[in-house]
Amino acid sequence: MAKKKNKPVCKECHNQGYVVARNGEYAYAEVCKCVSDCNDCDGEGFILKENQRGYSYLEKCTECSSTRLRVKRYNKAQIPSKYYKILQADSLIPKDKSHYAALSYAKEDFVDKFPFNRGFILMGPSGVGKTHLAIGTIAELTLKKGVNCMFKDFFFLLNELKKAYSDGVAENDIISPLVETEVLVIDELGKGKSNEWEINILDQLISKRYNSSKKTLITTNYISKDKLNKGSHTTEILEDRIGERISSRLYEMCELYLLEGRDYRKENSANPNN
Repeated sequence: MAKKKNKPVCKECHNQGYVVARNGEYAYAEVCKCVSDCNDCDGEGFILKENQRGYSYLEKCTECSSTRLRVKRYNKAQIPSKYYKILQADSLIPKDKSHYAALSYAKEDFVDKFPFNRGFILMGPSGVGKTHLAIGTIAELTLKKGVNCMFKDFFFLLNELKKAYSDGVAENDIISPLVETEVLVIDELGKGKSNEWEINILDQLISKRYNSSKKTLITTNYISKDKLNKGSHTTEILEDRIGERISSRLYEMCELYLLEGRDYRKENSANPNN
């Protein structure tokens, strides 16, 4: 029996099936030409077949339909274009001993075993890699497993809601996609005025995700009370920003990790992708 020939390595995507680049506000993935040139379906994603009764029907092309779905899920995640090169959970290079536990959990427990573990909260000062790790996690989930994910900066979410009110758009039109997605990253939790309206919005979002057992990933410059005496330079308390009710639910939904270290952004100011 003749051996199946190995597929030649694509110079564009290295046989990943997709390429990722900047596209305005968000990172954007495209199906590589090597997939579009699929010999099985001519790049259509479907194959015309005929059953025993002579009826024709369309069947998904196993060669490339999975790639198309994963690319679609990545683009739906709204990952900021700044982070377009971050494609996997373990892409963060640890520069402090506090990073290893969070990296291990994100890759080995959360991504590799999805959906069987809790989400996570990354706490600590600015520039230590919290957003990098959260984005790497959902980039890998979308591009490798086709999981529905979404990234949302909490401060931007509040601005979107304010604009929606002024434009006559229903609040639920903004909140529903965040509730329904399988994995949601809330970046910069606690940023803002923390007034009653902001707390109510957050409470609504977290409560709905909590009740539907959805996975949530959080980054914040604030710290939980139980991590305060661990030698952290961060002293502002998360519970004081979002309240005991919301924080209690988040702590049940997520593993907590404190990331320390030097500010990457200051060290790598010449490289905007770090």
